Amino acid sequence: MLCFMKKIQNLFIYSLLAICLLAGCKGTNERHNDGDITIERFEQTLFDTPADQLQQALRDFKTKFNSPLLNIYPDDQLYMSQLADFMSDSTVRDIYRISDRQYHSLHWLEKELTVALDKAKSLDDEIDYKWFATFISGNFDYAQRIIAPRETKSVLINIDQYALGGMEKYSYFGLPMYIVEMSDSTYLASDIMAEIARQFIEVPDEQNITMLDLMISEGKVLYFLDQVMPKKDNRLKIRYSEEQMEWMKANESNVWAFFIQNNLLYEKDFSRYHNFVDDAPKTNAFKDSAPRTTHYIGWQIVRKYMENNKCSMKELFNNTDSQAILAASKYKP
Repeated sequence: MLCFMKKIQNLFIYSLLAICLLAGCKGTNERHNDGDITIERFEQTLFDTPADQLQQALRDFKTKFNSPLLNIYPDDQLYMSQLADFMSDSTVRDIYRISDRQYHSLHWLEKELTVALDKAKSLDDEIDYKWFATFISGNFDYAQRIIAPRETKSVLINIDQYALGGMEKYSYFGLPMYIVEMSDSTYLASDIMAEIARQFIEVPDEQNITMLDLMISEGKVLYFLDQVMPKKDNRLKIRYSEEQMEWMKANESNVWAFFIQNNLLYEKDFSRYHNFVDDAPKTNAFKDSAPRTTHYIGWQIVRKYMENNKCSMKELFNNTDSQAILAASKYKP
């Protein structure tokens, strides 16, 4: 079942993205001011459209939005048959009901993103996202919960990834509880803004990237969230529990010392340091610890760097010299 859903997702995920960019998609009935973000609701459109109207609706979408992202074939019998199978699957429909019950209206998220993106654009005028949409995939891949290709100026939100807590009847589809616990609306806005930031951060060539490079890159993401969401709780930005945040604050100097003593900063072999990067309930090298310790340390380095150096957000994002950033930060936990 899940393999089939994965196949269908791959078939029309970019169709969903393009379709949802259209102002004609159904969505919340909340009124908006000019310039406010509107999140189009593809899953509501898809599952609420009568079957005898869907083909023409897809034709209309393709005519109105002629884009390379628009990979949709309303006159292809096989495509429409596979789409119908996806929509009629009882598990998929139940996932839709669970997700829609929690996220029927996203007006609160639209308001939060409008403010955050206004701040982001004031920091870097190239951060100009215009279209936002939700969909459900039925394929639980938490790493793909937000899709925000820079060139499309669009954000696609895999909304069922944020409703896992309501899927106990499916045993959470075998996902570990630390993932289920992060599948929560409190992380949604900051996750979206973090993914947008990653589209603009220059990183070294993949073959030459070091642990320090990764630390600084994720530190830039979190510093960006500081600027565009200044009232957001820090633990939500980094997706920590209260206990994990307290542990990281108390053990920052110990973690840094461990990195130095084990010569990890300039390590290029990911297998040697993935434990400090991965989403996990903890970092195995430390007892009762927080995960993603590299991200937290990188965050503190970038904060110190920006305190001690006159630098715009765009200049920070474009600077790939992680060693120079570390030196200029004068970071000493």
